[in-house]
Formats: sequence, C-alpha cells, structure tokens
Amino acid sequence: MSYDAFDQIETRCPRLGHQVSFGYCRQVDSGLPCSRAIDCFYLKLPAEHYFRLVLREETFQRIFLEPGPDRYQGFLQVLDRATRSQGAV
Repeated sequence: MSYDAFDQIETRCPRLGHQVSFGYCRQVDSGLPCSRAIDCFYLKLPAEHYFRLVLREETFQRIFLEPGPDRYQGFLQVLDRATRSQGAV
C-alpha cells in the first residue's frame, strides 16, 4: 500500500467545519496526523489499521491514545505560542 492511497477521500472536519481530505489529516501537524483522523474517517477507510502500519507504536500511542489537552488548555497553548511568536518579531 502506498502512503497516499487514501489521500483523496474526504470527510467533514469537526475542527475546521468543512470538508477535508485524508491526505490533509494524515500530515496536518508538522507531518504527523490529526489526533481525530481515526474517528473522522473510520466509516470511509481503515484509518486505524493504516496508521498502525505507517507509524511507530510509540508515535501511534502518543497521537491517538494519550489524552490531549482539554479545550481550555488547548486555548492557553495556542495563546502562549502566539504571544511568543509576537515577541520574536
């Protein structure tokens, strides 16, 4: 199976609010997949199986199985990054 075999399949992204391709979701985070990619694509393709084949086990665990920040923590992280990037200018 090639890495881009499913790239053209699309679904609605709950984060962005519009259609996105699997190709986008599988490398959206600095070349790593979105943590919701399995949930978003499970009805359309074998997303979990795909990621288990192409990612190292520890990477799969970190992205898909470890709890991420809640909305408030995520907001604070984005705010912190934005503040730091403004200070670097």
